Amino acid sequence: MADKKNMESPSRLARMTGILYFLVILTGVSSAILVQNFLVPGDIAATVNRIMAHESIFRLGFVISLTRYAILILLVLALYKLLRSVDKDLALVMVAFALVGISIGMVSLLFQFAAPLMLNSSGYSTLFTADQWLAQVQFFIDMQVWGDRASQILSVWLLPLGYLMYKSGFFPRILGVLMAIAGLGYLADFLIFFLLASLNLQVAALAFLGELPFPFWLLIKGVNVEQWKSRALEAA
Repeated sequence: MADKKNMESPSRLARMTGILYFLVILTGVSSAILVQNFLVPGDIAATVNRIMAHESIFRLGFVISLTRYAILILLVLALYKLLRSVDKDLALVMVAFALVGISIGMVSLLFQFAAPLMLNSSGYSTLFTADQWLAQVQFFIDMQVWGDRASQILSVWLLPLGYLMYKSGFFPRILGVLMAIAGLGYLADFLIFFLLASLNLQVAALAFLGELPFPFWLLIKGVNVEQWKSRALEAA
């Protein structure tokens, strides 16, 4: 009975990791849809009107985004537990990069939340002209976008994740390759945004496609239990 329990343990861990991965995706897509519906490119007055008319929904987008980062922390720790037997030092590097990136993203969300705070404060609106007030709201919204993009440089945590998956023996190597490509895609998006803004090009959506097969695999196939146990015994 004990052997059966040990045999099922990595499978349960893989399924739990897959569930966390899908929750990260779900909350990320939901918050992006909610927030993007408020932003009118090049027209801050229209953006402000939308936020003030549906502030509760805008705040909901903030809460969902914050929840996503909390779940992402759990996901990274679950991935560490799943893959540390492959290379513990590299797994720790993966965790370090991921947690720093998450921290930057969470701080940048405060700028998003600052926009409705300013809109509801009569003290701010009386200190500045209408144009100055709108410009400051635009600044905070832009800072959230810039902070989120800045955190993308820490998406290099997907590179050690991809390598660990590739070397593990209990995941198909192609999943590790796709994950590493996703990490390079997010890094490219960061470099384009900050160094080659005139290109007006985003590759994050394509990079995301490299990540997507992994949570499906975790939920449907899990891990090769015998290979996982063999790695765990070698690392012990």
